Amino acid sequence: MHHFQNSGSNDLGSGESIVGLLARQASARVLSIWKDRLSEYLLASDSRRHTWHAWLAVHGTATHDVTETYRFLTLAKSRQILAAAFGSCPAGMISALGKFGPFARSKHAYLALHKVLAADGPLARHVHQSAKMNDDDLASLATVATMSESNRVVRALLKCKMSAQAMVELLWVISRMASRYDERHLVQCISEGCQPANILANLYGLVPFPAPPFEQAGALIPITTADQLRKAGQLLRNCLRNPGEELAAAVASVLSGQRYFYSWEAENPALLAFARCGSAGWILAEHSGPANSRVADAVIEQVEDMLADIPNVFIGNAGSGMLRWICAK
Repeated sequence: MHHFQNSGSNDLGSGESIVGLLARQASARVLSIWKDRLSEYLLASDSRRHTWHAWLAVHGTATHDVTETYRFLTLAKSRQILAAAFGSCPAGMISALGKFGPFARSKHAYLALHKVLAADGPLARHVHQSAKMNDDDLASLATVATMSESNRVVRALLKCKMSAQAMVELLWVISRMASRYDERHLVQCISEGCQPANILANLYGLVPFPAPPFEQAGALIPITTADQLRKAGQLLRNCLRNPGEELAAAVASVLSGQRYFYSWEAENPALLAFARCGSAGWILAEHSGPANSRVADAVIEQVEDMLADIPNVFIGNAGSGMLRWICAK
């Protein structure tokens, strides 16, 4: 371990440069508080230095009495300093600060860490068990730290080992669904999905589809559930056959009222997607046969004939014109 001496100008200059590296935005305040005692700051443990950094981040430049500030920061226990900064010192916060590494973090990182640990529960335990945690992850976790989702749901998401941002997004979706669906169904969606997009597709699969824009017309049959859409994907061997990004996006577009899928159950099976065209109605936006093959023009003509009496549906040139470009994006 290197010991920093402050007896000579060269050593002091070296110490000041290292303080700038460690304290970052708080370096000027550190230099003014520790003055000729920089070795005390430099040789402190990471957790102790971060305790000081956290206090300085919260109090900003409001350190008028430098001598009293020095006495408090060097003589008070870390728990007392953190309580003075945040109003409380949650269990494990000092050890969590020790995982921050040698360099000062942003004020938002310290505030986020305190919020997550103060809320306790699975997210706090996740932080305790993590070898390291970056600022963005902490900020993401802090946004859901006080959500009322069950510990069982959070633990199920944590087992999937996804990014903090993806978990936060899924928790937001689940928070909007929790009052309508049993906890065990939500947990099942998570455990069976594992990957974020798969979980989202499973969650959306619980939500009933809105009424189709038009009822069955001959061999053109509306797909009225997420499970039916997935099975249609399996039958046609396309990208909707398994839970994932494509299925989640397709189901989300139906639930938001922007798209509706129909199965063409005739000699040449196909999947057709109709997109909402503002208040005018619906247009044929996409169509594909087995393994995403091209749908024959004759099939499109049959579809157009069957829908000829439905004024709020437009086929046009098989979904490749201006309306598709504008409305089906």
